[in-house]
Amino acid sequence: MYKHLTPEDYTVSSIVRFGSHKDYIQEKILIDSFVIKGNMKMAAGLRKYIKKHLAELKSLPQIRLIDIGPAIGAITTLFALQELNRFNLMDKTRVYLVDVSQKVIDETREGNFLFPELFIDPSLKKAMLKKLKSAKGYTTSVETLPFKDNYFDIALAGFLFNNLHNKSKKTAAEQIQRIVKKGGFIGIAEEWFENYKKEYALKHAYDKIPLSYESIISPDKLLKYFDSIRITERSHKTIAAKENYYYFCCEK
Repeated sequence: MYKHLTPEDYTVSSIVRFGSHKDYIQEKILIDSFVIKGNMKMAAGLRKYIKKHLAELKSLPQIRLIDIGPAIGAITTLFALQELNRFNLMDKTRVYLVDVSQKVIDETREGNFLFPELFIDPSLKKAMLKKLKSAKGYTTSVETLPFKDNYFDIALAGFLFNNLHNKSKKTAAEQIQRIVKKGGFIGIAEEWFENYKKEYALKHAYDKIPLSYESIISPDKLLKYFDSIRITERSHKTIAAKENYYYFCCEK
């Protein structure tokens, strides 16, 4: 029978509770295809942004990239690094990882995950793992990001907001906008189900790795929280309804 999840489950989510991290990553890739699709769309948006601001990015001594809520393996970061590499910008990129779980940070930096070679160029694996190993990790809530205003060039949140309590979502969006510099890039990807409990939760009620606590937010509602930036592109509403994800890319 489907276990009714409570907000308390959030603090011990499936990502934190279960040590079988390779299985977790593989399951998200093989079953939750919307996670990959959302990240790919966000990465495509970043590619357009890089093309537009290439001269400026090349002139920077360092590009600061933050991934908030990366999960073990930081697949959102891997997609972003792959795009930066297209323009010879990966080497100068400094990665920052923020998660509520120290295990997520540690396992990601140590490379203890299944590298997704189906989606990320295998020839980049060594360089990417080195980049993750040197990443700065912060175990903290997105509500209290310990960074100065206008600090980052690129901020990514792949499937973060569905794992936040409703009361935290607005503050999280404000924090993300605060830490990105003017003209910087923000990429957001989220899952969306018209009826989460019947469509998705029931389907995965008996998974080896149970679901974490989730609080789904609609595209229109989340976009209202990002009110200090310019949306450069977003998924069509029909995409969210049919494929269970949405994304939007922004410039501050």
